Amino acid sequence: MSALLAPSSPELQEVDFAQLGHYAKHLGRAPRAHHFALTSGERHAHLKGQGLEMLELRAYQASDDLRHIDWRVTARTGQAQTRLYAQENEHQRLLLMDLSSEAYFGTKHSFISTRFVQLAGIIAWRTKQQGDKLSYRLCFGGQDIWQQTTPLLPKLFHPLSQASLIQSRHHATPALQILTPNPVSLKARNKDVIILTDKQQLGRPETLYLKQLAQHNKVFWVQIIDVNTFKLVPGQYQIKSVSGESIVHVSKHSSNLAQQAFQKQNQQLKKQLNQLDIEHLVFDLSEPPEGIARYLLSLGAIG
Repeated sequence: MSALLAPSSPELQEVDFAQLGHYAKHLGRAPRAHHFALTSGERHAHLKGQGLEMLELRAYQASDDLRHIDWRVTARTGQAQTRLYAQENEHQRLLLMDLSSEAYFGTKHSFISTRFVQLAGIIAWRTKQQGDKLSYRLCFGGQDIWQQTTPLLPKLFHPLSQASLIQSRHHATPALQILTPNPVSLKARNKDVIILTDKQQLGRPETLYLKQLAQHNKVFWVQIIDVNTFKLVPGQYQIKSVSGESIVHVSKHSSNLAQQAFQKQNQQLKKQLNQLDIEHLVFDLSEPPEGIARYLLSLGAIG
């Protein structure tokens, strides 16, 4: 079995991230995608291609470049209208990862937390290899680590390694901490935003913040689940952690109740994300991280 699919330990060392570069390099080619280039101040300075394609019209705003006003439409409607353009340019990527204590579990292959961390590492490698820009925010085990400017990879791999530590299981974290005000995402514009989380509950404050993020960026919500969790044979299971061992009793009834509760929350989350025009991508733990990354590549989420 692949060492990437089922690593020898769910706790990854920084040397493990070095090996992810090979998988990132051989993902294939990304489809050509257009990214929002609004007006002055939001257009990228470094273009990978040439030429502009009109995307849509919207009401003029004070910060708009006067050169992009559509005077014909303005005269017809009586209201100033600005042209928005799409252009092929370097990607700016924002990686947001938020792990609950429940992510530090898995019935086979590895932990959900490990798969998320592996995927984050591949995304970081791919971003570097494509010469794109990356900012990130990582929330796990009571920690909140972020950086606005593109980091040296070792500087990112260190907190990712920390995020894989089982000890984080013992820290209860607020619901979707990555959707609270923070400089890394508060003014994000024209970016591919990739959210990696196992959390499913969106409160009103998180929804409003996510709505603002989706208005100015393309957002992809990636969820990894372990479907075998609801297929465990009834009986007693011994759970090991850094603090010792505990016994968990599983019955067919408890498994059914847990599955129903999960599916209800997941359907509600999907509905909320659809209303915000956000891609909701769900993968099973049995899917290797490079397979998930390749699918994100096919959607244009990574270059």
